[in-house]
Formats: sequence, C-alpha cells, structure tokens
Amino acid sequence: MGKKILSFLFVAYTFVLGINTYANNMIEKDKVINVPIQKILRFIDTKEEYGKSCEEYSYISPGQRLKLLKQNNFMFGDILSEALSISSVDPDHLVETNLTECNIQDMHVSEYKYSETLEYLNEDIVTIEVFQYSYGAGAAHGNGHISHYIYDREYGMELNWNDFFGKSEAFDRYVLNRVVKEIADEDFITYFKASTQLFNFRKEGYFAIIDKGLLIQYGKYEITPGSSGLPSIVVPKEVLKQYMTKEMYETCFGTKDQMIMES
Repeated sequence: MGKKILSFLFVAYTFVLGINTYANNMIEKDKVINVPIQKILRFIDTKEEYGKSCEEYSYISPGQRLKLLKQNNFMFGDILSEALSISSVDPDHLVETNLTECNIQDMHVSEYKYSETLEYLNEDIVTIEVFQYSYGAGAAHGNGHISHYIYDREYGMELNWNDFFGKSEAFDRYVLNRVVKEIADEDFITYFKASTQLFNFRKEGYFAIIDKGLLIQYGKYEITPGSSGLPSIVVPKEVLKQYMTKEMYETCFGTKDQMIMES
C-alpha cells in the first residue's frame, strides 16, 4: 500500500504539542469512548542543500488504540502492532521552533505530514483513516495519499476483503464496473498499461467501512492523472446488503449510530 507515495527519511527535532484533539465516539446510549489524538511536530536542519525539513504527526498511540478493544488486556492484535512508529532523532540536527504545524510553503524545506482519524466506530469494528502528505525540497509539488484500515474490536485483528464479502465474483464485478464508469481514466490506463491497478480495491488500505457504506479509495496516479487527485466511490448500504451475509452486515451497520467529533 502506498506504492505511489515518495519515501522521505527525515530526522528531526521533536516538539510535543500535547493532547489537544479528541475523538468522542458514541457507540451506544450513555457510553462514550474518548480517544485522544497525540500530536508531534519536529524540525531539523542538516546544514546541507535542501537539508531543512518539517514533520508533523497526529496519531492514536498504542495505549489509546488499546482502549478501542473489548478485550483490553489483549496485546497482540494488528491494531496495536500496526501503530505508528516514529524514527529516532539525531541530536546534532535539532532545531527549536515555535511552529504548530508544517505549513511552511517554502520550496527549500521538505515537509511530511501524517494524520490518523477515527473514521468509523461501532460495537464490533473500527475504521482508522491514515492521511499522508510529502513534499521534497525543490520539487514542483507534493503528493498526498489516503488509506483506511478496519479492525474487529474483539481482539483488534485487521479485516480484509474476503472477511466482508467472501469470494463473491458478482460483487467484485459490481465494484469494478462502477470504478471503470465513474472514476477511472481510460486514456491514462491504456497509455500507462495500468489496468491491473483497477483491482486494487480488494487490497487492505483501499477500502473502508464508513457511515454511508463502503468507501473505495484509490491513490494518486493509479487509475487517473495526478490532476484528478485521489479518486473514490461509495457503495451504499442498500447495495452492500445484497452481497454481505446477514451476520456481517449487522456487524458493520446493525448497531446504534455512532458519532465522531473533534474538539
């Protein structure tokens, strides 16, 4: 996942801004899970050409991810092992700054932003959205990417396409037809021989259970030119009900409505 995203190795000064963002998730009446979003910003200067860089992270710590599980003493679920790991800092490159976000807009400074959001939460599953943006100093423009990861709340195991839809070729054809008709660029796919990328929707990170149904999210330059941004479609619940088992549909949507807010 993230094949089209440039990999930047930044070493930077860590400035912890503290916990100032909260996701309040209503999963049933009078029961609220408060999961703080931790924020870190760091800036470095290696004194080399294009050696200045800024990194910004907003993420759910392993301890807070643990709160999302019903079995909160279970330590080996994917939701914990896939928690963000931030590289260490070279003390010689530390630069103090009063920045609160990496929005420098300076072509001589590299930027990297990483942000996690609780996209969906009910009694049985949780969807975490991951947004990444990278800009290399001197480049013409930066690149953004969005991916999603779905976990069961019993033991925090990541759920894949087959968990939701089995090996239903009919549903695969339904999604593929919508992708081709609604968001794919035929000329781009033909020129770059990118037809295999159309099937990425089955891969982890490319799909998500959300309040409206099933989100299919592609990356930049995968099935469209970069000017098209990050193409996506949503499969509504009434369609999903035709392809999911009754048990799985209730797991995804049968509980009380949830509310996610940030403050």
